[in-house]
Amino acid sequence: MVLFFVLLPLPSAALESLEKVTLQLDWKYQFQFAGYIAAKEKGFYKEAGLDVELIEYQNGIDAVQEVLEQKTNFAVSNLSIFMQNKELVPIKLLATYFQKSPHIIVASADIQSPNDLIGKAIMISHSDLEGGSVAALFAHFFLNKDNITIVAPSFTIEDFIEKKVDAVSAYRTNEIFELEKRNIEYNIIDPADYGYASVTGNLYTSATEAKEHPERTRKFLHASNKGWAYALENQEELISIIFDKYSKKKSIENLRFEAVETKKLIQPDIIAIGSINQKSRLGFLKQLKRSSLLREDQELDVANEQSLFTAEQQDYLQNKKEITMCVTPEWMPFESINNGVHIGIVADVISLFKQRLPIPIRLIQTKDWGESLIKAENRTCDILSLAVKTPSRKSYLDFTKPYLDLPVVMATKNDTLFINDITEVKDKKLGIVKGYAMAEHLRLKIPGINIVDVASMHEGLAGVERGELFGYIDNLMVMGNALQHDFTGVLKVSARLADNSKLGIATRNDQPQLKEIFELLIQNTPTDELQTIYNKWVAIKQAPVVDYTLVWKLLAATVLLTLGYLFHYLKLKKLNDQLLILAITDKLTGLYNRVKTDEVIMQEKAILDRYGTEFSIILLDIDFFKHVNDSYGHLVGDNVLIEFAGIIKHSVRVTDYAGRWGGEEFLIICPNIGLDETTELAEKLLQKIRLHHFLEVGALTASAGVVQFSKQASIENTINSVDKMLYFSKENGRNQVTAYSEKN
Repeated sequence: MVLFFVLLPLPSAALESLEKVTLQLDWKYQFQFAGYIAAKEKGFYKEAGLDVELIEYQNGIDAVQEVLEQKTNFAVSNLSIFMQNKELVPIKLLATYFQKSPHIIVASADIQSPNDLIGKAIMISHSDLEGGSVAALFAHFFLNKDNITIVAPSFTIEDFIEKKVDAVSAYRTNEIFELEKRNIEYNIIDPADYGYASVTGNLYTSATEAKEHPERTRKFLHASNKGWAYALENQEELISIIFDKYSKKKSIENLRFEAVETKKLIQPDIIAIGSINQKSRLGFLKQLKRSSLLREDQELDVANEQSLFTAEQQDYLQNKKEITMCVTPEWMPFESINNGVHIGIVADVISLFKQRLPIPIRLIQTKDWGESLIKAENRTCDILSLAVKTPSRKSYLDFTKPYLDLPVVMATKNDTLFINDITEVKDKKLGIVKGYAMAEHLRLKIPGINIVDVASMHEGLAGVERGELFGYIDNLMVMGNALQHDFTGVLKVSARLADNSKLGIATRNDQPQLKEIFELLIQNTPTDELQTIYNKWVAIKQAPVVDYTLVWKLLAATVLLTLGYLFHYLKLKKLNDQLLILAITDKLTGLYNRVKTDEVIMQEKAILDRYGTEFSIILLDIDFFKHVNDSYGHLVGDNVLIEFAGIIKHSVRVTDYAGRWGGEEFLIICPNIGLDETTELAEKLLQKIRLHHFLEVGALTASAGVVQFSKQASIENTINSVDKMLYFSKENGRNQVTAYSEKN
């Protein structure tokens, strides 16, 4: 029996010597490092052939230098950008685990904003003042050793509780627990609330380590990601391991609090564990430059970094070897196939993606869009380069977040009058390319609409020209391009449909990793690069054909008769326009007044009830505005309202309506968009308010509520709902957006 066990084959990990590597942590053992502890304790590192030593932080350790000198293989930092003397350090970022930074300033209850820190004692390390979100925040508000007292960290919250300092650098996942437990009053100053959002829990190594030991680096990253996934799903087990084997400095209750907060910041349900958001990283780079913490000539070479994808995603791509793609063969300026080559806006965007992918994207040629859909359904094509989500397509495709949002229009003959509502001509023959999402959408939205399938846009427009079709429906940019080049003077745009085309990448849904990968590619493509591509392909030209001889003859014949009338009419019209503006405008801010705002809401609700279009509203309120009036006087308060209204005017879409609802409350009406997009608009607006320096009072914030109108709910009930959402934002700390849902 003994011989039997001796002769059994031993596991390969036991036969091969494990490769020793070290990981330097940036703090003491706690749930903040649960993923690495799980990878070690559950054997994930051993499975990868690694013997990993976790090194707890000790005062005086310079982890970056240790990594650069290869005394340590890997390290963890709250920084995603590493600097020395305002220059970038050649560090290889491998993963980001905390997608929202827990790093905050905890201050006494009377300190409401960064400006209030002037003259106060703050416990903070010098490294926190040299880089990262807190450093950027302090630089923005000109907080430095000349106007604040910097106290060296004691690494305990007791000094703040005993009021030895007015504020302390802290982690939302840690110190807050003790303050809440002991009922200590405090206020949080979060850099993210002022536009300095960052990430933390960054895993990094040296460029030399990554280059000389790529397989070891890959294995370590893969096992670490596996460890984090396990830790977040098995919190109680990891809490016990940390408490029993690593450190008893925190109670079980405290570790549970930290575990819950950690999962919120890692966001594993919506972001792949370890994902690096390079777009956000580049944005933070700009903030560091604006704050003079980094030299202007310093740039991140993110295009050559291979750390965009998780280890699992990299494994998937390497096994897949290539990604096949189908496109729309004739849809310029977006895309087309010209002599076997994919060209257009989308082709250039895909080229950017190819630079970041370790495997090629291969074009599968099709004769039309219908064939592209068939090949996507039968899995010949892994992705569609540009597609709209529809109910029928969801059975075989996943869809990324849209990277194009475009108006839909209808072209008719030149003698057709402008059409306000597509339902007015639903019985007439309306051409749409076969397989286009808008055809499915319109058939669902307008029962009985007479849609005729056509093979291509050119065929559809030619059918209108010949009188075989009343109109052809497509995207405005594509349509404008075709009308300008091939149908000038014959066809025109005579209607705009209520809904836009929201286009993203479509991926086969039996391989969900593809959607994750292309979401990352879209997310990490800088907006300015996309804009450059659009500008390259889209040139708006206006070349009206006018018979000027005829015009001058007509003018000569009528000028004497009409001059007097025209003068009188224009003068009267100017006066009437001024009266109308006064009747609908808030005198102080220049926005719509309450009367006009109510009128617009009723109009949009009527449109929604009849046609089912989307329609949402944002209700904003300036935080602590009473304090402004009490401290500076009502004249300054009025100036603040004027500045605030100016921010709104320059932040909303041209199709939105902004009005003063009353006092310091403002209402924004957003036609044709739903709850998610309106919430995103509100978040961007609050961000601009945070970053704005009000001339007489400095920094201010605002709170907002968002609600989408529905056919079922009355105007009164919906207004009550948005008011409750605003109240909820204020009651839960202000400076935030709350969107209405059934759970609210």
